[in-house]
Amino acid sequence: MNTKEMLIDSVKYSFKNKRCFLFLGILFWSLSFGSDIIGEYPILVIFIIPWFFFVLIEGGYLATVIEDTVFGSDEYPKFENLKKLIWKGIKESLILFTYSIFSFIPLALIFFEVILFGIEFPPLILLIIFIISSFFSIIMVEGAIINCEYNHSKFKAAFEFKTIIRKLRKMGINRFFSSFFIVLLITLLVEPRLTEFSEHLHPLLWTVMEFTVLPFLAIFSARFMGLIGRYHFKED
Repeated sequence: MNTKEMLIDSVKYSFKNKRCFLFLGILFWSLSFGSDIIGEYPILVIFIIPWFFFVLIEGGYLATVIEDTVFGSDEYPKFENLKKLIWKGIKESLILFTYSIFSFIPLALIFFEVILFGIEFPPLILLIIFIISSFFSIIMVEGAIINCEYNHSKFKAAFEFKTIIRKLRKMGINRFFSSFFIVLLITLLVEPRLTEFSEHLHPLLWTVMEFTVLPFLAIFSARFMGLIGRYHFKED
């Protein structure tokens, strides 16, 4: 399946199950509403506990979409076994957190060199290094999540660096960039811009967006990553 076919499939899949789509929209709305309430009334910080569980359920469900897609399913997974979804959400959060640290390691090394040896680096060089390391980290975390779900959510598989890099290299340059460009576009450009844009929207319009656009982008990205795993991230 080429990139165009994967795009079309992911769009069609996103609207395949209206009930699960709506439930995911409720999750997004609950997370947004909870953040606003806690931010406005700090005394209600106790509600951060259910908010945190909603985050894990959302992450676990999207990880399940990736896993089911990798293994050939073309249907939405059901919202069931919340304990399993929460556990999968915890693992995905740890993977994201661990790989996000990698983008700061080069800067940390440079920082110690500045302190220990007094070496100064131009701000432009630091920015370029950060961009390159961030890009590499994002690509690796996408590969790590796919490889994790390829191995039935085995947490250790997310850190099989040699295997992940080998699979990424086997994709080929054209397939690699055309596939991951879509995920990067949504992750780094579309979703952040929507969040920024939402601050200027009427609350009713933002609510509509939470029940439509955000669930679509989430399901679309998860499905697309699953298709990468199914067709381009196979074992030898």
